[in-house]
Amino acid sequence: MAAEWDLPPAKSDGPCPPLVSVGLFAYNEARFLRGSLESLFAQDYANLEIIISDNCSTDDTEAICREYAQRYKNIRYQRQLHNVGSAANSIHVLAQATGEYFMWASGHDVWSPALVSTCVALLEGHPSAALAFGTAHWIDEDGRSWDKKESGWYDTRGTDAMQRFFMAFWGNAHPILGLIRTRYLRELPKIHACAGADQIVLAELALKGDILHAPDAVWWRRQPRKRESYAERIRRYRSADFGLAHSWLDRNLPLLRLPLEQARAVLRSPLGSGEKIAILLGLMPAFLVRYLAGRKA
Repeated sequence: MAAEWDLPPAKSDGPCPPLVSVGLFAYNEARFLRGSLESLFAQDYANLEIIISDNCSTDDTEAICREYAQRYKNIRYQRQLHNVGSAANSIHVLAQATGEYFMWASGHDVWSPALVSTCVALLEGHPSAALAFGTAHWIDEDGRSWDKKESGWYDTRGTDAMQRFFMAFWGNAHPILGLIRTRYLRELPKIHACAGADQIVLAELALKGDILHAPDAVWWRRQPRKRESYAERIRRYRSADFGLAHSWLDRNLPLLRLPLEQARAVLRSPLGSGEKIAILLGLMPAFLVRYLAGRKA
């Protein structure tokens, strides 16, 4: 049962800043969870609510979460009755959010103290932007720097919707763990529990507004697993723990939903017919190039 909670006062004497909802999804994160929670409570942005959804962990995750929920009134802790899969658990925390801005957080990452405040300032200064995100550094299980190909960043300021779409398509998925306008996420017809769901959401958001990079905001993205081959990654996507393989399509062709849903996002967008056709003509060959490259990784 969730602890009683209320929102902490803003640190400034001026108007209360916008509420930020942090949705932390966790499954057997006891090894790293205290560090992640301490990192969130070290943020210099006071108006935070932290929603934790424990995916029926079998380690000490529940005990740690309940301890912090007793200490901090702006935590809401919920425990799933059974393992619903990582994707469904991350969708659940969004459904509980009440803030103007939302950020997904895993139970093993770490954030610099000014990450939230820096991203809020960027979004407040760019009302048409969809999200703002910090610079990611990969670390391994022991907190050591890990050289991984999925690094780097992009910023779509000064581009049109078609350019934003393909920047999101070719870029990595780090921005999905940035600060996002909650109403833009609410406007999505559905967030799919499938392989590539993060890229689908990023494509939808890129069609709505800019994706802003905050270079001085840093977060450390932990890779709690050993390096995987393409085949191993696909097997993980199909596992019950991830909960991504509910349909025949997702079990047998797990990446095919990605271009299908991205194409639907384009068709739903307010772009003109010519722009929609141009994106759709470029999408499938781009997907094949990226997919074939991914199989060789």
